[in-house]
Amino acid sequence: MAAAATFSTSFWGDQDRGLDVLIARMKNGKHITAEIAQVFKERASIEEEFGKRLTKLAKTFTTTEEIGTLRESLDLVKSELETSARAHLDIANEIRLQLEKQTNDFLQQQSAVRKSHHANIERRLKAKAAMYANAQKAGAKYVSKCREVDQMNIPQPNLPPKDAEKLQIRLERAQQQANQNDIEYVSAIERLGDAHIKWEEEFRHTCNEFQRLEEERIDFLRGRLWAYANIISTLCVSDDESCERVRGSLEKCSVAKDLALFLDTSTTGTIVPQPLQYINYYSKTQERTAGPPVTLSRSYAAGEEGPISPPANRSGPLLGNLASSAGSQFGTLAGMFKKNGAAGGENGKGGQGGGFGTLFKKNDPQQNAPRESFGSNGGFGGSGMYGKGVGTGGVVIQAEEEEFQYDPYDFSEKSPPLFQVRVLYDYQSQAFEELTVSRGQIIPVIAKHEDGWWEGVVMEGERKRKGLFPSNFVEQLE
Repeated sequence: MAAAATFSTSFWGDQDRGLDVLIARMKNGKHITAEIAQVFKERASIEEEFGKRLTKLAKTFTTTEEIGTLRESLDLVKSELETSARAHLDIANEIRLQLEKQTNDFLQQQSAVRKSHHANIERRLKAKAAMYANAQKAGAKYVSKCREVDQMNIPQPNLPPKDAEKLQIRLERAQQQANQNDIEYVSAIERLGDAHIKWEEEFRHTCNEFQRLEEERIDFLRGRLWAYANIISTLCVSDDESCERVRGSLEKCSVAKDLALFLDTSTTGTIVPQPLQYINYYSKTQERTAGPPVTLSRSYAAGEEGPISPPANRSGPLLGNLASSAGSQFGTLAGMFKKNGAAGGENGKGGQGGGFGTLFKKNDPQQNAPRESFGSNGGFGGSGMYGKGVGTGGVVIQAEEEEFQYDPYDFSEKSPPLFQVRVLYDYQSQAFEELTVSRGQIIPVIAKHEDGWWEGVVMEGERKRKGLFPSNFVEQLE
């Protein structure tokens, strides 16, 4: 049975091609090892990034709005997201320590050994090449002198005695030089032989070392890739077990139980509310009848104050306060001027009939116009919020307007909010002092008003502003 081929028996031949083939193979092995180390590095980065994103997802995933068995399943999903995130982060760290770092250390060790042997064999190769050049040069000189001696030994019968004597002297000198060249040639050949033996020994040793490095490299990479497969397999098993736990929780989820729990904890009653019915003020029934004539009492005509409710229609969340202020000045004029009430007219002109008019008018361009008194026909006019006058029988009643100013940037950012709310429905602002909010938006509340409007702070462009929004469009966060 033939012996197995080895590096030390397979890379000989002329012109030292075997060394070039070996060096190329070792460099290719180095590149492959570096590529595998890069794969480990990138996979660790991917696992780390994935773990961080899973952690962020788990933090932002809230289940507080759900109830019952589905809430339990969602809580488990959140918990498994956190578990999976930790697993991926651990895998990233394990790949870096057990695979990437060890592969880079191994690559550096092999590179150091390969470079050392490569330098030694290159030095022996250069010495052998130099001895070979010297031997060739000495051999050429030796052959040249031998040929010169042979040329002088050719008989020349017609040569004069004097020339023959000179030729003999030259021949002796040439023979001496040929003998000297022969000695130098032999010495060069011997030195070349010594250099060749040393190169051969070094090359054989280098071949054995390169074969050992290649065997170690293949065995090491096989082991690291095996470990890599085991690590990823462990992660896959962990993810599969996590999914199985989620599936087990979902099997326990009951639609009927969740609906029953919601009905038990959130019911508001079983009686259907009835719509508001019309009740006539005078007959106390649903039949409409004409009321008795109404005249303006002198006490109110003289301008005495009396209670009056604010108008039902509001164009802005703060106008209710303004309406209450106006009501304290005009008494119950709105209730007194019915269909058969005192005479009145628009724009300060006298006339018959006419209701109380438009009590409030927001952003009236005539807010600062001068107030008008009664005319000769008993009517009176007004401006500002009171755009329509009411006849009062010659008594002057003036509507004092309150100017409303709202600065959305007049608040302290250092003061903590009362609480935070989440928007349930979109709301489009209807006035300057209101906020436009979107569903899902989180708003810090800085003030609450009795009329059901709350005041919060949001970002508008690059700065914060405060404003009002309806409280029944939001829910308070715990």
